[in-house]
Amino acid sequence: MRTTTPSPAVDAFDHRSVVRYTIITTALGLVLLGAPALVGQPSEPGILVLTYGVLLGGSVLTARRAGPGSIRLLFRGLLRWRIGWVNAAVVAAAVPIATIGVAAVTGTYVAPQGGWLPVIGSYLFATFVYGALALNLWEETGWQGMVQRHFMGRYGVLKGSALAAIPFAIVHIPLQVRGTSGMREALVNLGWLFLIAPSMRYLLGRTDYATGGSLLAVGVLHASFNASGKLSVVDADWPYVGGLVVVAAVALVVDVVRSR
Repeated sequence: MRTTTPSPAVDAFDHRSVVRYTIITTALGLVLLGAPALVGQPSEPGILVLTYGVLLGGSVLTARRAGPGSIRLLFRGLLRWRIGWVNAAVVAAAVPIATIGVAAVTGTYVAPQGGWLPVIGSYLFATFVYGALALNLWEETGWQGMVQRHFMGRYGVLKGSALAAIPFAIVHIPLQVRGTSGMREALVNLGWLFLIAPSMRYLLGRTDYATGGSLLAVGVLHASFNASGKLSVVDADWPYVGGLVVVAAVALVVDVVRSR
């Protein structure tokens, strides 16, 4: 794992500002995602407002703290793709491959009726176009670039990622309980959420660190996880969680071994 330091734009925040910013973002997210669920309205507008609102607010705060140059440093990571073939393979393919592997082991794999080309094409569109460009690049510029990088710089990759996972999970609670049929289903969904959050934040955080601050890689990896949950060759709604956990666990073991 490369030890190139991510963008120094993270230093634009002092710790108190990051904590305050994270609390406000989390509270705002609960309102924007929870209110539509309570009144039976779609969540998508709230998701978009939260994503771009967090990015805008963080950009303004960064500019005020460290000047416009810090914004350029931050957004430069969205154009960084010289990350090495190993990192590129992990970002683009590790989670869907692990998801299919989990499905095969658990009997939830379904052979593609029209061949693999439509499956791969649908996955690539969902990852690179619909997911990354529309949402996840901007979401992770806020979460990873402005929040988690600070925690990682202060506490280390593992502990910093775990801390960032807490508000990240909390803000997704309304999406997990929306449409559930009862308390049991809601609790199960929340259990999945609090399994996903630390695994995802660690994998995203170490990817940011390993690629020298490529928010492009971080955003695509996030989109890859989301797209893996919609693979037509998987006949269940949970193997992609198992795939994420497997990839994160392997990455953690590799990082620990290399650090020693």
